[in-house]
Amino acid sequence: MSAAAPPVNTPSLIRQFNALTKPRVIQLIVFCALIGMVLAVPGVPGWREVQRMVLASLGIWFVAGAAAAFNCLVEKGIDAKMRRTAWRPTARGELSDRQALLFSSVMCAIGSALLYWQVNPLTMWLTFATFVGYAVIYTVILKPLTPQNIVIGGASGAMPPVLGWAAMTGDVGPEALILFLIIFLWTPPHFWALACTAWRTTANPACPCCRSHTAMNSRACRCCCTHWCCSPPA
Repeated sequence: MSAAAPPVNTPSLIRQFNALTKPRVIQLIVFCALIGMVLAVPGVPGWREVQRMVLASLGIWFVAGAAAAFNCLVEKGIDAKMRRTAWRPTARGELSDRQALLFSSVMCAIGSALLYWQVNPLTMWLTFATFVGYAVIYTVILKPLTPQNIVIGGASGAMPPVLGWAAMTGDVGPEALILFLIIFLWTPPHFWALACTAWRTTANPACPCCRSHTAMNSRACRCCCTHWCCSPPA
């Protein structure tokens, strides 16, 4: 008689899928989007505005989680070689490629539908463009190609306040673009500052960005930070 199949550990599976969404990063994304929402509403938000904020935050969370899961899928080989990311379920082989891709697709579809029907189409399209910018342009194209990926791809990370502003107003005004620029200009020196102290745990020859950490060392990273922060805009 054949042995019975082992039971599926549902709580463990849920934890693995949750880990794919990079929860701490997603919390920061939603928080920045919420800042854009609050600033877009003059005075104290009413009940209808609060409802829209909740729905928009939920939709952005779904799509951002989908982008993070897709990133884990694409970079599972690199993640497995770095101490900082070797614990991720895709890197450890705890989730299959099919599971990760299906999870990312469902999350993106749910979030996009929620934003389109419950918030407004502009927010949905901007959020989906951010998904493509991070999951495809940054992860698939720029990150393996150039150490400058964080400068170019930082645009996706700077979008959350714009998404929040669009969710509440239905457009993208100059105020939203200022919020975008604040985060966009902050991102590279923030990343390079981390590289000054953490390059030994992220160095990997498969990634130009990681190779540059080793080659540049912390002194060069500090030079990059100083140059970026002190150079006047063109």
